[in-house]
Amino acid sequence: MAIPPGRTGGAPAPAGPRRTARRSIRRALAGAAATAVLLGLAVPAAASAAPQAAPPQERRIGTAPTAPADAQPADGPADSTPLSLSITLDPRDPGALQSFVTAVSTPGSPQYRHYLKTGEFAKAFGADPAAVASVNKALTDAGLHPGALDASGLTIPVATTVGEARRAFATGFSGYRLADGSTAYANTEAPRLSGAAAGAVAGVVGLNNLARPHTNHVLADQGAVKPERPNAALAPAFSGGQPTLCADIENWKASQGKHKFQDYFTPDTLAGVYQKSFANGGAGSTVAVFALEDYSDAAIAAYQRCFATAASVSRVKVNGGPTTPVTPANYQDVGVETALDVETIIGFVPNASVLVYQGPDYTRASWADILAVYQKIVADNRAQVVSISWGSCEDRTDHAYQQAANLVYQQAAAQGQSVVAASGDQGSTGCYSGDPTRPDPRLSADDPAGQPYVTGVGGTTINGTPAAPQETVWNSGSGGAGGGGISSRWALDNAASFQAGRTAPGFNPRGCPAAEGISTCRQVPDVSALADSGRGYLISIYAQDRTEYWGTIGGTSGSAPLWAAIIAHANADARCAASGPVGYLNPLLYRLGADALKDVTTGHNNVTASGYSGGLYTAAPGYDMATGLGTPRVDALTRELCAALPQSPAGTYRPTAPTRLLDTRTGDPVTAYGERSLQISGSAGIPVAGVTAVILNVTATAPATDGHLTVYPSDGARPDTSNLNWTAGATVPNLVTVPVGRDGRVTFYNGAWGGVHLLADVQGYYTSDTDGATYQPSGPARVLDTRTSGGPVGAYGEVALTSQQLGAPAGTRAVVLNVTSTGSLEEGHLTAYPSGDARPTTSNLNWTRGQTVPNQVIVPLGADGGIRLYNGSWGPTQIIADVFGFLTTGGGAAFHTTAPHRLMDSRLGLGTPRGAFTGRQVRRLDLDAGGLLSGARAVVLNVTVTNPLEDGHLAVSPSGQASASTSNLNWTAGQTVANMVTVPVGANGALDILNGSWNNADVIVDVLGYYS
Repeated sequence: MAIPPGRTGGAPAPAGPRRTARRSIRRALAGAAATAVLLGLAVPAAASAAPQAAPPQERRIGTAPTAPADAQPADGPADSTPLSLSITLDPRDPGALQSFVTAVSTPGSPQYRHYLKTGEFAKAFGADPAAVASVNKALTDAGLHPGALDASGLTIPVATTVGEARRAFATGFSGYRLADGSTAYANTEAPRLSGAAAGAVAGVVGLNNLARPHTNHVLADQGAVKPERPNAALAPAFSGGQPTLCADIENWKASQGKHKFQDYFTPDTLAGVYQKSFANGGAGSTVAVFALEDYSDAAIAAYQRCFATAASVSRVKVNGGPTTPVTPANYQDVGVETALDVETIIGFVPNASVLVYQGPDYTRASWADILAVYQKIVADNRAQVVSISWGSCEDRTDHAYQQAANLVYQQAAAQGQSVVAASGDQGSTGCYSGDPTRPDPRLSADDPAGQPYVTGVGGTTINGTPAAPQETVWNSGSGGAGGGGISSRWALDNAASFQAGRTAPGFNPRGCPAAEGISTCRQVPDVSALADSGRGYLISIYAQDRTEYWGTIGGTSGSAPLWAAIIAHANADARCAASGPVGYLNPLLYRLGADALKDVTTGHNNVTASGYSGGLYTAAPGYDMATGLGTPRVDALTRELCAALPQSPAGTYRPTAPTRLLDTRTGDPVTAYGERSLQISGSAGIPVAGVTAVILNVTATAPATDGHLTVYPSDGARPDTSNLNWTAGATVPNLVTVPVGRDGRVTFYNGAWGGVHLLADVQGYYTSDTDGATYQPSGPARVLDTRTSGGPVGAYGEVALTSQQLGAPAGTRAVVLNVTSTGSLEEGHLTAYPSGDARPTTSNLNWTRGQTVPNQVIVPLGADGGIRLYNGSWGPTQIIADVFGFLTTGGGAAFHTTAPHRLMDSRLGLGTPRGAFTGRQVRRLDLDAGGLLSGARAVVLNVTVTNPLEDGHLAVSPSGQASASTSNLNWTAGQTVANMVTVPVGANGALDILNGSWNNADVIVDVLGYYS
């Protein structure tokens, strides 16, 4: 049986000289208007760039790398050495791309939160097709074999060898022995390409491996324990407060003299420190974890059994993924980083999903491989938050790679993905290895934390008491310190940039060569959290048989995933979920009030073993390069981040004659996991402009497999909710209220393994005009039940309801009803329409013989003030109708659209204690007081019942008015049924939900909009 997407049991579910990389992020805005037309967005235009001279026949691209000072010459690589290269192209309009990212990330902008959807980036900002063709030809002419352009439209992969690259790019290669004993190679000259192709290439990634990303964690202690817990299956999901450490591991630590808060931290202690309520546990959020290693599934499972969680954790391998497994011999080195990342996230947001994107092992991954992992995370666009705990000193990181990655992070920002990265564990000297025998005293930020489209996360130490925690800069000397400082690559020259006007203690513009005379450059970190390895995160790092290895781990590799979890928590908040994910964080973080972040004002991140003294950089009131803006107060941070999101304008209702807009039976069904777009604006009498939402009666018929349907605005991200659920072969209708995209369209997504036919009949729409009808709450009240009065409606018969019977007040234009057909002797359908009008050829309900089918209908009143209900069947059927309100010409509430998001899921403990509703049980659903639904007079919901053990019905009513005399859904045992519900809100801002069955059933509630 298909059920709405959720943690478990969900419906089937199956992306002249070239300028160098040392440049400002300022871009000319030429062509912005042209790109705006392509996107349908109002991106600010600017003056055109000056004409450029014709390019010479051959040009060098970028600069050759510089070997580290501690590297020694060695034999160069053999010509047969394989190389994996990425040829990065310039966007067709870099200025328009930066302008769009700024607009989509700036509160008050008309484009704020109007993110690009998956697959749109290449169309809007990918390289010009002529440039792609030119580069492909140049590469082929040089003897290389370019691969297919990647999904972003900016990267051409090339698999080659050192010998082929030497000839193709007119460069030599040198060999080196690095200070850690490993060997490396590097091109001796910048790569060269012929003709205009060179002018289209931003860089060639993969010609050297002088540096490799490293993890940013410190394993302080580890030990083995045989747990007392049974090795049982994980619970369906977690609910009821922040996950708490199991007794056997806590007792084991106590036997060592180690205690929570004093010696290590767990999710519940950190929730107390950072002022976070459990809320929904991140339900509906997905976090991507970047990894260059494998990890122990048994370790993750051990952690989840200990904390009673069951978060979804899965791998996505890129370029083959890692090949070194975690073993008893290497578990202290391989997989520790990923375990820390994953377990920190699921401990803080146990109802979120985690995708671990794995590149090749870091010991062999090329810069092109590493870039490919980031590109895959962003191209898939499955995760709203990206957590990165790997990094490298900026000065040693390949320049071409940094520039290519910068474009990937811009794409993430354009799509609404938040990217957070560890700022490093070597304090202000990011190139220092931690080995006093190999000091590198350069002041350096880490990459990618220093990237402007990434949020760099520093580290703190927590002292004090749980009731009064105190934080200082994490600095254990040669044992590690929170990274921070001035970027040597990125200048923030825009006066509106997020760090404009901020100069932290120790700031020196000469530390930023990329500034090229500009006085402001990127400073790191942006924010901080716990990173002290001596009092760090307690995690499971390896498990085998009945032995588990747990360790206390610190480093900014802990603070980064903690911040990723915090943003996932915010994305799951009702107000944020209503308008899309938080997205690019930096512009918002620097706007936050004092309540959202706790300023850390003591300590410094100077690692004295590197030869520096004097406390570079010191913490101070306000922004500093030791802890950034400070550490989170999660609930206040969430309120501020989500309050900054745009809310939909008020809309009024306009009726339309029921008209069929979609019927795939005349063509091909919607394929498995496929989508179908439907034009709304300008169709069936609906105006071209001003439409905020449309009311559709949607029917799924002839589905090949079980599945579900999600309807959403064409320019929005697909929500983790559903509107219809079906079993193979069934015909299922439901009323759907959905915002209309800026292009006037909505999208239908078939969440099933097989195809399905869809029908959509328009029933009305909401407009930004103020002269339409508004909602007058009423009921619920039963106005028709042919089982107790009048008898069944005969074959092809009708029943009429007058305005008096409906209880319609003066000025009513339409009535909101829940209509149910039951006891039918033949299959058929029901049509509701205004009295006196010609009966339309559309339907509101469809049923098979003996089936009980409910559906909400919004029916305009006829000229005589009444409506008619038509039984389109060969046999009689019983009809029940309950009133849930009226749409009137004055005095009512206006409608506000919202992105569909989940308010309750009894399977998860979301919005209610976890566990099915018991027979005849009433549960209260508290709407988010002070949030999006505060002050709502009524809400529009999609309510689903699944896993019912007996036949029954569900009644949704204002809090305090629960009654078994009305119904919104009806089901038979084992059936999954969804129905749209419009219901007034109780005076206490809550609803009552009654399970009218004598046995258990799970209930899921998604909000679609509200009246206020």
